[in-house]
Amino acid sequence: MKKAARAIIIKGDSLLTMHRNKYGSEYFTLVGGRANEDETMEQALVREVKEETGLDVAKARLVFIEEHAAPYNQQYIYLCEVAPFKTAEVQADSEEGFMNRLEANTHKLAWVNISAFERLQFRTPQLQQAIVHALKHGFPTEPQRIDDLVYRKPTQKKSIFGRIRRR
Repeated sequence: MKKAARAIIIKGDSLLTMHRNKYGSEYFTLVGGRANEDETMEQALVREVKEETGLDVAKARLVFIEEHAAPYNQQYIYLCEVAPFKTAEVQADSEEGFMNRLEANTHKLAWVNISAFERLQFRTPQLQQAIVHALKHGFPTEPQRIDDLVYRKPTQKKSIFGRIRRR
């Protein structure tokens, strides 16, 4: 089973995301990626964050585990603190930097205001909802399985008077 490590990196009121344009399909995801066979999840996290952003993970805490479709069957999501930095950018010598040069499958870092995060076209909506909940109520102290968590937005129905009401 393939596994991936992902990073939640917050600076002030912004969260670091990766905007992807994968052969015309555009979406946002967290920074991170596949763990090599000889790596722990923490080692994969540190390597992937460095390759994709140039940032150094100073501290990481596993907060979510998400079952995911292939090619990554499990995603380990860490709340990360990074060493002080001036800029974050996809590293030219990384796999993402190489794909950016081909211009068919692009990766661009995007600092997104926390208040706008829930409106992004995010790759995995269940993870997005878990992060939004954690941003409002605090991240779990023990890792939570995303498939065990259900965060639903209130559904909206129109009343007979044409107004929208929440249930």
